[in-house]
Amino acid sequence: MQQSLIAFGLSREHLVSIAPDLWAEGETASAFQVLRRRAAEQGFDLRIASAFRDYDRQVRIINDKWTGDRPVADGEDRLLDRARYDDDQWLNLILRFSALPGTSRHHWGTDLDIWDASAVDEDYRLQLEPSEYGPSGPFSKMTRWLNELMAADDAEGFFKPYAEDRGGIAPEAWHISYRPAALKYQDAVSAELLIPLWRGEADACGNVHEPLAMLELIEPQVDYLMERFVAVQ
Repeated sequence: MQQSLIAFGLSREHLVSIAPDLWAEGETASAFQVLRRRAAEQGFDLRIASAFRDYDRQVRIINDKWTGDRPVADGEDRLLDRARYDDDQWLNLILRFSALPGTSRHHWGTDLDIWDASAVDEDYRLQLEPSEYGPSGPFSKMTRWLNELMAADDAEGFFKPYAEDRGGIAPEAWHISYRPAALKYQDAVSAELLIPLWRGEADACGNVHEPLAMLELIEPQVDYLMERFVAVQ
């Protein structure tokens, strides 16, 4: 049961502090500190923008995007107009960049969103957008360095689960995952176990969570959505 609670973002027992207000799985935190020291030797100041994210936070993100209380953008950083899309199209656009609650790799504490503080001014407002990590973006050098390490399997166990566009989740150059720990949890992600949570039913610990606003749209096509948008690496 504990493994499922971790996989769905319902447990914090396995986490340690990795930076102010940021938490990660213990082995992941240790491996990142080694990677960060190696980055510093190359002139990079590797920082974490996002680490562990719990189930309830992911529900709020998804529901806010569905209702229009949070913006939805495409892969070119352009804001999208809800009125131009039907419900199915809008759901698929949301899931390109935001995981269904209980399926986010950030739930495990093994995945981090990173950036290079040495490449920008202190007051820089980080967006975590593709343009920041592309050839002309401020984090392009750090990205190239890290990609080369990962290609050689020399990045302290980290890899990029969303390095390529497979038609589901959009590429995320900022998202790295500590493979040795992530492998413990990815097979525990199950639509059968998640649907009751999405309906707002109590979890294994008796806690009730906010239901998904678009659940009636998700349930009939849940197998398709899980296959397309839940990456298993």
